[in-house]
Amino acid sequence: MDSVIIEIGTLEPILLRRIEKYIQSDDIVNAAKGLIATNQEIYKIDEDARKLHLAGQLDVQVYEALTKDYKQISDKIMKIAYERKLAHEISALHKALRFTNDAPSLSDYLRGGGPMKEFCPRCRESRSDS
Repeated sequence: MDSVIIEIGTLEPILLRRIEKYIQSDDIVNAAKGLIATNQEIYKIDEDARKLHLAGQLDVQVYEALTKDYKQISDKIMKIAYERKLAHEISALHKALRFTNDAPSLSDYLRGGGPMKEFCPRCRESRSDS
């Protein structure tokens, strides 16, 4: 269980710094991708937990620690977005893009997967102004 805490503890500041950077530069698409990737991780944990439970191999403490920590990261992302008055836009993009083929995994997101600017009206406007 300690390795789970260490993994999340290492991941969280990196992810939140990246989200903060995207939000500060008004790159709401990539900020939304961070929220999507974090929530996708929760979905994967839930899916794996169901399989492990059926096999009688689920470690409930590890499952609860992982889901709690990832949900806290998701909440922190939305708090950052709310403070920058971008929560509505990021939430709308999250809802629109979370089940598309372009939705990144958390590891892809942290490696800097490509932008999805075609989905962002604000990003399209800034490109056409150039």
